[in-house]
Amino acid sequence: MIANRLPLITWRWLKVNESLIELPEVKENINEIVANEGDEVSALFDINKIEDQETDSRRTIINIKANKGSTVNIYYVARCSEELSALTDINAEVMEDATVNLIQIEVGAKRSVTNYVVDLIGNKSSTNVESIYFVDEDRDLDIFYHVKHHGEDTRSNILVNGALKDNAKKTFKGTIDFKRGSRLSKGSEEEFATLLDDGVRNIAVPLLLCEEDDVEGLHAASAGQIDQDMLFYIMSRGMDLEQAKKMVVETKLVPTIDKLPDRELSEEVWKQIEQRI
Repeated sequence: MIANRLPLITWRWLKVNESLIELPEVKENINEIVANEGDEVSALFDINKIEDQETDSRRTIINIKANKGSTVNIYYVARCSEELSALTDINAEVMEDATVNLIQIEVGAKRSVTNYVVDLIGNKSSTNVESIYFVDEDRDLDIFYHVKHHGEDTRSNILVNGALKDNAKKTFKGTIDFKRGSRLSKGSEEEFATLLDDGVRNIAVPLLLCEEDDVEGLHAASAGQIDQDMLFYIMSRGMDLEQAKKMVVETKLVPTIDKLPDRELSEEVWKQIEQRI
C-alpha cells in the first residue's frame, strides 16, 4: 500500500516522496468524531495490545469534523511493540473559529506509518500538533503531517520531539500549505531528533508551499547526539552514563507525555520508554 505521499515531489534520491507499507487483510478501525458548534470534544486512543489475534497488523482511521467555534482534542498513543505493521490515518476538517489539537505518541510497531492531514477551511481556524516518538532496535517510523490553510487568518503549530536508538530509522515529512485565499495566516513546524547510537538513520523533510501573499511560514529541523558536556555535567552529580542519557531524553519527551489526560497512563508510557533506552 502507498501512503504518506508528499504533495510536491522532492529529491528522489532521498526516497521520501511516498511510503510503502505491507498490510495483510486487516479490518479497518474507523472512528468518526464530530464537534457541534461551540462544543469541546476529547478522545483518547491507547493502542497497547493486538486486538485481533489472527493478525499482527493494524489500520486505524480517525475522521474529525470541527464545526464553528468548537474544539477537538485528540490524544493518540501507539505503544504496542508486538505489532508488525501499523498504518494510522487522521483526517480533519476545521471550520470557522474552530480548533483541533493533537497529542501523538509513537513508541509501537516494527513498521509504523502515521499521518495527519488537516484542512483549515474556516476563517480563524487552527490546529496544534505536539508529538513525540521513541524508535529502537530495527524499527521503522514514518510520520507525515500536512496542514492545508484555506481560510483567512488561520493558524498551525507543529512540534515534534523524538529519540532514535540501535539501528532504528525515522522519516518525518511536515508540510504547511498556504492555499489561495489564506491571507494573514501563519504556520510553524519544528522537529528535533536525538540520536542515541551511531547506527540510526534519521530523515527530516520540512516543506512550505505557498499560493498566497501576506502569510507567514516557519520551519526547522535538527538532529544530533547528546551533548557530551551535558552528559559530563550530569554524571558529575553522581549518575552513570545510562542514567544521564535517560535524564536527557526524559526532558525532551515527558512534557508531552504529561499532557495526556490520564496520569496513570502517562506514567506507564514513560516507564515503557525508559526501559528501552
